[in-house]
Amino acid sequence: MKPKLPLACDPLLKWPGGKRWLAQFLSQALKRHLTGCYFEPFLGGAAVFLQLAPQSAILSDSNSELIEFLVTLRSKPEEVVRALWNWSNTEECYYRVRRSKPRTSIWRAARFLYLNKSCWGGIYRTNKKGQFNVPFGNSGRRLCHVADARAMAESLKRVSLLAEDFETVIDLSKAGDVVYADPPYTAKGENNGFIRYNERLFSWSDQVRLTATCKRARKRGAFVAVSGLCHPEIKALYNGWWCVQITRPSLVSRTPDARKQVSEIVLFSHRPKLSDNSKHHAYKI
Repeated sequence: MKPKLPLACDPLLKWPGGKRWLAQFLSQALKRHLTGCYFEPFLGGAAVFLQLAPQSAILSDSNSELIEFLVTLRSKPEEVVRALWNWSNTEECYYRVRRSKPRTSIWRAARFLYLNKSCWGGIYRTNKKGQFNVPFGNSGRRLCHVADARAMAESLKRVSLLAEDFETVIDLSKAGDVVYADPPYTAKGENNGFIRYNERLFSWSDQVRLTATCKRARKRGAFVAVSGLCHPEIKALYNGWWCVQITRPSLVSRTPDARKQVSEIVLFSHRPKLSDNSKHHAYKI
């Protein structure tokens, strides 16, 4: 029997919409169905993967800078952190680094991690020229501990990392595999600033394409889970699937007082085997 991938670390990156808060529930629901390979095509901060710690995984994201960062971190975590420590978590340094264009993979990885740790909200956003344009976060926090970087690098040792469209990756799944898709949240007609930004990343037509891709994976025998807004149009795409609804405070706000309650759902291709003491309930749509 192959040893499990080492977990023992929290996500290194901040990521809006990340599932750190739900990772324990999701990993427990997914591992009961996993006998093959784990697929996560919208990787982001990788919280669910780190909690699940599968023996085999294909992790991907359309953000090629994220994937390059992870590939570089996996092989040279100490060098990435040493490069990062050349910079301070100050406004002047932040905008200087944001304007920079490193030529080596080590310095590009250090810049990616630095901007993620010191920008506002950990948001990854670029302008029409592809330039990172998120403002300074002014958190005052330490940027990174080398032990955290090493632990993350170790967790990625036996993993395939791909910068690919979700459809290409999910179509590789087969019977016994588990697919977890956590796309940017979009819904038709939603008048919300964060959703409007996500619409540029992941349109409603992409949402429909994801549904078709996940249904093909289900037909091949894979167990599929998809996160989304608790919205009737999202649910309608997955008629006949199983649904768990969860309400939580939104984290995309500068102050806790401005954080509204957000209803989200996790859709499952088959009835999930939830633990007896789970506070969540699955129902068929």
